[in-house]
Amino acid sequence: MQQLKITKHVDSGKMADFQSLNTSVEKNDYCNKMRATDAICRKCYAFNMEKRYKSLRVNIQNNGKMLSSRILHKQELPRVNAVAFRFHSTGELINDIHFINFINIAIDNPLTRFVLWTKRVDIVNKVLKDYELPSNFKLIYSNPKLNSKDIKPPKHFIKVFSVYTKDSDQNNINCNSKCRDCMLCYTDNDIKNIREVIK
Repeated sequence: MQQLKITKHVDSGKMADFQSLNTSVEKNDYCNKMRATDAICRKCYAFNMEKRYKSLRVNIQNNGKMLSSRILHKQELPRVNAVAFRFHSTGELINDIHFINFINIAIDNPLTRFVLWTKRVDIVNKVLKDYELPSNFKLIYSNPKLNSKDIKPPKHFIKVFSVYTKDSDQNNINCNSKCRDCMLCYTDNDIKNIREVIK
């Protein structure tokens, strides 16, 4: 039986010691459309990484097919042994089924805090008309606009994540360390806007 492949971030990068569940940006119609605009997606690091690493490409493309084609059975959902877990360090929601499968993974792992960064407010709003977001599943709006002013999180979202160029006038950068040392996105706090300088 095919299984979802979890990425374990063991290097010294931003997400060192974290785990994530990822999907393809190359095979995502929304991502392809957004890369052709002036959104931050034009500078997508995940697209180049997916092209470069074959094993990663195979795993995340298979994940995308599984997560978006049907609602998975309970025995197909991964068991997560982590305090905090990221949905999509690379990737984006494909459709409603994809988001429902993420909800079910969170329900099946109640002791883990899951966080999803997404631009797909449309999918979130549609699904959450019929489903309840588990208390251990938090949503962060991934702002497509580069060098944006602070904005209010959309309905169902707890924070907004925005990216800035080094020459922008935004001097209140609060994302500048490893996730494990910060945890601003993964814990309950009053910060609504997360700001990072583009890498």
